Amino acid sequence: MSMDDDKEELLKCLWEKIELGKIAVEKLKEAEKIEGVDKLVRKFLQEIRFLEKVRCAGTVKKEHLQSTNLIHLNAIVNCLFTASEPIHVLKPFNYKNSRLEIDIVCKNGSQWIKVIARNARALTLISQGNGEYGQKSIIDQANCFLKCAINHPHMYRKPEIVFHFASGIELPLAEKLENKGIIVEGKKIPSRTEDFSASDDSMEDFYSPNSELQNNIDPKINFLNLDVSTLLAYVTNMTNGKANFIYKEPLLTTQAEWERKCSIKPILEELFENKELVVCKTAYENFCNIIHVIGGPNEVIRADDLMKKVKIVDDIPRGRIIEKLNVGGKIKHRSRVIFATGENLKSITVTANEGFVRAARMQGIECMVFIHEPRSLSEIKEKNATVI
Repeated sequence: MSMDDDKEELLKCLWEKIELGKIAVEKLKEAEKIEGVDKLVRKFLQEIRFLEKVRCAGTVKKEHLQSTNLIHLNAIVNCLFTASEPIHVLKPFNYKNSRLEIDIVCKNGSQWIKVIARNARALTLISQGNGEYGQKSIIDQANCFLKCAINHPHMYRKPEIVFHFASGIELPLAEKLENKGIIVEGKKIPSRTEDFSASDDSMEDFYSPNSELQNNIDPKINFLNLDVSTLLAYVTNMTNGKANFIYKEPLLTTQAEWERKCSIKPILEELFENKELVVCKTAYENFCNIIHVIGGPNEVIRADDLMKKVKIVDDIPRGRIIEKLNVGGKIKHRSRVIFATGENLKSITVTANEGFVRAARMQGIECMVFIHEPRSLSEIKEKNATVI
């Protein structure tokens, strides 16, 4: 295809986007009584004017088509006309020292919808820390929405949060959002890779069975610093004789398959023998929060029993892990505190968070760790699972 043909094709695509924008503006006249629709129309007209200016100047580039906000705006319109009782569009709510804009407020105010038009693979990569510097992942955005909703209740209840994925979302990422309490709308697509395997809020890119890391424990080290992921793996029903399920959550099913092949608890119990077990306050508080929110009755009992066997210690947030590891991607502040505490105690940190360990290695920090496969809390999920 010649350069002229390329330009002609780009102009054709540009014209199509402009026309779709104009159609959306006309359609929005049917919803003009909804608060904020006029603001949405202004955004459309601004984008249309810019693209028409580009077309008239004959300076169209592929980037103009890829970066135009019309794609996202059209997705909002499509979602708006299927939403139940929409009352606001592009509604700002105070959040911390700024504002959070909600694409659609519906169900008379009890539901907030965020519309995402970015392609599914890009969303996964960004959530794995592979986006541009400072770019918020969809998980970060979910956390913001959930916190903001608490401060803006409707009829004394926080609004439910819906993330509508116009171009779909990969299954592991969708499950992680659902575990946070986000309602996920849109086509769920199988992931191309298995490296985004966390199904728990506390677990961010963990061990895979093909791990190359070695777990050589110096017998002279008497302290074991337990990460949140290890505490969960120890108390979950899955590692306590309840692994014969096919869950509705694909990642839980995968973990159950791993557990049937290689049970984690005997490995941990052998490791713990004749060792002093410590848990820092950050890990303890995070673990307790997860257990009380999504733990089943037997998992809660096991958690209480386990906490009687460990020593809760103060966080020690100092040293090279805190000072040299930059937060971002797989390096979370919570994990930095947990691993730093372990290092300051001259202990081995027991964890399933291989993502953190590898990311730290990439920044020149080698952590003293024992890595095991992840196991998520599963008792509550059993009621909707199929027994094998």
